[in-house]
Amino acid sequence: MKKQVYAACPHDCPDACGVLITVETEGANSGRAVKIQGDPSHPVTRGFLCGKVAKYLDRVYSSERVLYPMRRKKNVPKGGGGRNAGDFERIPWPAALDEIYEHFTAISREFGPEAVLPYSYGGTLGVLNNASMDHRFFHLLGASQLDRTICASAGGDALITVVGKKLGTEPEAFRHSKFILAWGANIHGTNVHLWPFIEEARRNGGRLVVIDPYKTRTARCADWYLPINPGTDAALALAMMHVIINENRYDADYVARYTAGFDQLRERVQEYTPEKVAQWTGISAQDIRKLAHEYVEARPAVIRVNYGVQRSENGGSAVRAIAMLPCITGSWKEVGGGLQLSTSGSWSLNKDALLRPDLMLRSPLGRAARVVNMSELG
Repeated sequence: MKKQVYAACPHDCPDACGVLITVETEGANSGRAVKIQGDPSHPVTRGFLCGKVAKYLDRVYSSERVLYPMRRKKNVPKGGGGRNAGDFERIPWPAALDEIYEHFTAISREFGPEAVLPYSYGGTLGVLNNASMDHRFFHLLGASQLDRTICASAGGDALITVVGKKLGTEPEAFRHSKFILAWGANIHGTNVHLWPFIEEARRNGGRLVVIDPYKTRTARCADWYLPINPGTDAALALAMMHVIINENRYDADYVARYTAGFDQLRERVQEYTPEKVAQWTGISAQDIRKLAHEYVEARPAVIRVNYGVQRSENGGSAVRAIAMLPCITGSWKEVGGGLQLSTSGSWSLNKDALLRPDLMLRSPLGRAARVVNMSELG
C-alpha cells in the first residue's frame, strides 16, 4: 500500500513548488518515499519540478549521505577539496557534542562569545532549519550574528526605501500585462514558472522588452533587446524618468496622492539627459526615449528586475531608481502593472517567534551581539 503526501520544495527558491511524495505504508519499506513529482493542482508551478528536486530521493537515500558525526582523522590536513571519505572517522553523538562544547567554551573564554560566527545560507533547509533553532542556540551563546547579504539584501532594502515593503506584482498578474520589461532577468532560463504567464500575455498582445548586458535565452525570445553596459542601470532609469517627467507623461494624480519627494526627483533627473546617459549605457538616446515612451504608453506595464542588477557597486541605488518608475507612471494601480523583484517574503511570517532575538539578552553578553556582513568575509 502507498499514500501520497503533499509537500513544498525546501530549496532556497521563491517559487516554493508544490510537491507530491508517494510513501510506502507497509512492509520493510514502510515510511520510505518511493516517488517524487510535481503537484499538477498547484496554480503556479503546475506539476513542474526542476532537475535538482526531481532527483531528490536519490540524494535522500544516497549511500554517500552523511548521517552521523564524522571527525577528520589525526594528521590529515584540512582543505584540498574532494578528499577521500577515508580521511574521516565516525564518532558517537555524545563525543561530537562534547568536542563542540569544548571548542566553543575555550574560544568564548579567551576571546568572548562574539568570536564565534555561525555561517550558513538557505540551501535546501526550508524555513525551520534555515531560520529558527540554530539562531536560538547561537543567540543564547552570545555568538556574532550573520547578515546574509550574499543574495539580494541590497535590492530588497532598496525596494523597501521606495515602496515601504519588499512586495511586488504577483506572478499570476503578469498574464494581464501589455508591456513587460525584463531588467536583468533571464526569466526563460531562471524563472521558469513566470514564463507561462508572460507567454499568455504576449498571446494577448503584450510586448516583452529585455535589458541585459548578456544576450540571454530571454533576450533571444524578446520583442526588443537592449544590451546595456554593466553597472549603468541606475542612469538608464533616471534618463527614462527624465523623459517621462519633462514630457509631462507621468501620472500627476497618482504622484500627488501616493508619493512623496516628487519635486526633488524632478530636479535630480534633469542632469540625466538621454544624450549623456547614452554615453554610459551604450544605449542610444533615441532608444532611451523610445523605451520611456513605450513603457508609459502601454498599460498595464510591469517591470521584472532581477538580482544581477543589484550585485554591483551602487546596485541598491539602481534598484531604487528602477522602482521609482511605476511610482511616477501610476502602474501600481493596475492589475498586471507595477514591479517584481522577488516573491520571497510576500507572505507575512513572525520571524521573531522563530529566531527568538530576545534570547540574546540572556546570553553572557546580556545584549544583542554584533552583526557581521557575510559579503565582507575572506
